[in-house]
Amino acid sequence: MPSLLEVKNLTTHFQLDSGLLKAVDGVDFTLEAGETLALVGESGCGKSVTAYSIMRLIMPPGRIKSGEILLDGVDLLQEPEERMREVRGNRISMIFQEPMTSLNPVLRIGEQVMEGLLLHRRLSRDEAREESLDLLNQVGIPSSADRFNDYPHRLSGGMRQRVMIAMALACRPQVLIADEPTTALDVTIQAQILEIIHRMKAQHQMGLILITHDLGIVAENSDKTAVMYAGKIVEYAKTGDILHNPLHPYTMGLLNSLPQKTEPGRPLQTIPGFVPNLLAGVPGCGFCERCSEKRWECKQEIPAMKEVSKGHFVRCWKFA
Repeated sequence: MPSLLEVKNLTTHFQLDSGLLKAVDGVDFTLEAGETLALVGESGCGKSVTAYSIMRLIMPPGRIKSGEILLDGVDLLQEPEERMREVRGNRISMIFQEPMTSLNPVLRIGEQVMEGLLLHRRLSRDEAREESLDLLNQVGIPSSADRFNDYPHRLSGGMRQRVMIAMALACRPQVLIADEPTTALDVTIQAQILEIIHRMKAQHQMGLILITHDLGIVAENSDKTAVMYAGKIVEYAKTGDILHNPLHPYTMGLLNSLPQKTEPGRPLQTIPGFVPNLLAGVPGCGFCERCSEKRWECKQEIPAMKEVSKGHFVRCWKFA
């Protein structure tokens, strides 16, 4: 049986005036039904571009150059755009990073939740309204019948994020992508949003891709973790293995920078250096110049992904 979602050698480039930007460069992972995969890494590493590539929402000057995105064994990159319109919001849904810019400011929130139900599930307007109200109740919108006719600007950030979740789950998708779903929300609201996502995921046995840079969220909410750096996955394993036995120097640096890893009164640990300029091209390992364990081959050639132990993959010359 194929995995619910398989991403194979996904490569997405942006042809800019200043050069070719390899935003996603040979990404591989799988997702099973009912499973949560965390995609982690610092800003600009390619997490969101990976998500947009899966949804086939990459716009010029970006282009998906190669790879396969298999949903139940069917390669979405080979499907016509008309077919993809049936897949988006129906079989694969996405909670976008910033709800205020993702919600239509001139449409009432009820109409926006109803849209997917009318388009994909072919419900009548009365049926769609009733189900939309139920969805808004499920995601914790108080007085949903009154809020139904509100415009997005009248809602708080947490309420707008709840509306985005209701829209994403309206058609009971097989795969849900949550791109930084708790960014700019306070800790209490973060916990509520994540609880809603996981409750709905469990009810419908969805596969969830959780994009974040918060390792605390990763530890509590994911089954597997893929660590991205400079457009590539550098470590991929069960979340417990990543947290308790990190192998890649970048993963170790991320974990060591957590506040609980530093004694009280001491400065927080950091990863020295800067992310390489991907426009200039990176001949070897992208983390080489920041790594305290670099070797001569690190500058010469990109290491292949290697399975060091069962299900634990790392891209590093130490394990080549």
